[in-house]
Amino acid sequence: MTKKPSILILAAGNSSRLGSPKQLIEFEGQTLIERITETALSISGEVLIVLGGNSELILPKLERFNNVISTIYNPDWKEGMGTSIHIGVEKLAENSDLIIILLSDQPFISKVLLQNMLQIYAKTQNSIVSCVYSNTLGVPILFDKSVFPELLKLNGDKGAKSFLHLYKDRISTIDFPEGIVDIDTLEDVENLKRY
Repeated sequence: MTKKPSILILAAGNSSRLGSPKQLIEFEGQTLIERITETALSISGEVLIVLGGNSELILPKLERFNNVISTIYNPDWKEGMGTSIHIGVEKLAENSDLIIILLSDQPFISKVLLQNMLQIYAKTQNSIVSCVYSNTLGVPILFDKSVFPELLKLNGDKGAKSFLHLYKDRISTIDFPEGIVDIDTLEDVENLKRY
């Protein structure tokens, strides 16, 4: 039986390079934060979103999900992604066997991709299932309980990539070429509109 995943969506950055919250960029009729939340809910009943910069602007877009998701504010969001992973995993770990980490600014994450990650996990029982794009491991990334202690050590701007080498024999991968599309600059926004 496949274990049910919890989903951790990282949405705490303040989009300093973009100049406005990337979580609120519209794509195919929805903001990116609504889009990723819907995708997460399509495979999990346990969705936690970590907010930080611009949280007061983002929260109204999440109101319609209030009964089915949780949000948490990361007071240390300025220190980097590691703090958001830490605070999110800390909240989810007690009742979770698997956590999938998603970013709010990867518009091409799909239900099918996440289901395929779960299938790979069920088949291989490896501790980590990572997406691959541009010849590198990246998010979305799935961790089973055995890796939670490493995630809880993260702080500052160190993300999970900082310890993946410790698990190289226990990582399965899945190709996600569209993973390279994320939103950091106005040029990225323009390119997204062309898709």
